[in-house]
Formats: sequence, structure tokens, C-alpha cells
Amino acid sequence: MKTKQTIPPARLSKRKSSAYRVYALMVRHALPMKRDFDLLSDMLYWPLMDTITWGIASSWLAGSDSTVGSAVLSILIALVIWNVIWRAQSEVSRNLIDEIWNNNLVNVFSTALTLREWMLSVLLQSFLKMFISAGFVSLVILGLYAVNVYQIGWWLVPFTVNATLTGWSVGFVAAALVIRYGQKVQTVVWTLPGALFPLSAVYFPVDQLPVGLRQISQLVPTTYIFESMRSLLFTGTLDLQMLWLSFGLNAIYIVLALWFFVRMFRKSKELNLARFSN
Repeated sequence: MKTKQTIPPARLSKRKSSAYRVYALMVRHALPMKRDFDLLSDMLYWPLMDTITWGIASSWLAGSDSTVGSAVLSILIALVIWNVIWRAQSEVSRNLIDEIWNNNLVNVFSTALTLREWMLSVLLQSFLKMFISAGFVSLVILGLYAVNVYQIGWWLVPFTVNATLTGWSVGFVAAALVIRYGQKVQTVVWTLPGALFPLSAVYFPVDQLPVGLRQISQLVPTTYIFESMRSLLFTGTLDLQMLWLSFGLNAIYIVLALWFFVRMFRKSKELNLARFSN
């Protein structure tokens, strides 16, 4: 008759201790998600944005009656314009957060440098890097796909100007939140412009959006940039009303964004900028 094998108490205790350590480490990495927006955005936000954007774009392309060439061209031109938006906002918000990461924010503003001069500097940097980045992407598209995104002519200029203004507005709002609330909200540098991606209907017509998102997208100036661009490609005529509407919204938003940033910066100075050096 076989006897039942028992696990020695010492070995059982060791296994329990190992399980507790594994559990403790899991809890240690789970708890920060309650307050770390970076972790939450990586886990939930970006998958949601990708699902919405590419899901709708795929559905539109599958059921589109337009020629494949026009659809592809619209997507490639949209890619260049979106790169302009991203670069414009990134240079504003990332410039600020880099100073915070390097514990250099106090040093910068302890000099004779004024806030207006700092803002002008980041805008000029943004414009220069945006120009280089957009040109590089255009050349890559030409080399890889034999598509010249400049074939829409001078209309690309107002599209680019509009896109730059939108990027600056988003960049200053993100920078304002970071300068006021610190690194705990630094994820807005990436998530705020990311939210514009599906709402702007970058790669598909705005009527493909669900009704609720479509109504919100009407308040986003970039929506009218991409819609007017597709109108030009698919019909041969540009919807000037959309273009002017985009300029009007951008004018309002850039003024509000600059006002909000200045207000948050002054509030942060009252709280002491030295807190970013800890």
C-alpha cells in the first residue's frame, strides 16, 4: 500500500513566501496606476485611439466608391499635415518638459529671459523643425511610393499654416497644465494631441465618425483642414468655407491657449518654480 507523500513544512513555507513576494511585486507595480496617467494611457488610451482611427479608416476604404489613387494620395498628404501638427505642438510642450526633466527650469527663468522671449523662441524652433520634418517625410513618400504630395500646389500652404496654429494651441495648453501641475500630468504632452487624431478625421471623411464624435469634431479646426483637402482631391474644387472656418477656430484657440499658458505660468511662479527642481 502506497503512503501519501507530504510536503515538508519548511518547503511549504518557502513556497508561500515566494508566492507572497511575487504578489507583492505585482501590487507594487499596480498601485502607481491609480495616480500615474502615463501608465493608464499606455494601457488604455492609445489602444482606444488606434482602434477608433484605423477601424473607421479601414471601413471607409473598404466601402469607398472613390478611386484607389485618390484615397491613397489623401492619406499620404494627411500624413504630412498631421506631422506638421505633431511637430508644432511637440516643440512647445516638450521644450518645457525637457527643462523640468533636466532640473533647469529655475535656471532658465532666473536669467533676464522673459516669458515672452521664451515663447517666441520655442515658436521659432517649432516652425524650423516642423519645416525640416515635413520636407523629410515628403521626400520619403516620394522615394518609397512615387507620390508627390506637392501636386495639390499652393493650397498646401494654407493647410500647413492652419495645422501649425492648431499644433501651437495644443502645445501651449499641454505646457500650461505641466507648468501648473508638474510631471504627474506630463502625459498630456502626448495624449492631448493624440485625442485630435480621430476627431480630426485625418485619414477618412468626417461623416464616417459616430454621431457623438462627429459633433465634437465640428469644434476642431483640423477637421476642416482634412475635409477641405479631400474635397480638393476628390472633386477638384476646394471648399473655401471650411478653410476659413478652420482659420477662425484656430484664431480663437491660439489666443485662448496663450492666455491660459501665461495664467498658469504666473500661478506656478506664485507656488515657486523651485519645486520642479526636487
